Amino acid sequence: MYTRLRALRSQHESLDVQIRREQKRPAPDDGHIRTLKKFKLRIRDEMARLERVLERKSRAEPLAS
Repeated sequence: MYTRLRALRSQHESLDVQIRREQKRPAPDDGHIRTLKKFKLRIRDEMARLERVLERKSRAEPLAS
């Protein structure tokens, strides 16, 4: 699960770079920017979900030992 979270963080940062690059173009493609932002939000939501799962696991592990 940690590997998936790292991959998502990397994708999130990559999308951020792509968005900034597109916004700096002389004639930015607003549709493309919107698509990138939506994808970035989906990744953020997935990261938050995984972080909640990992947080619950870390709190539950001491009880299981």
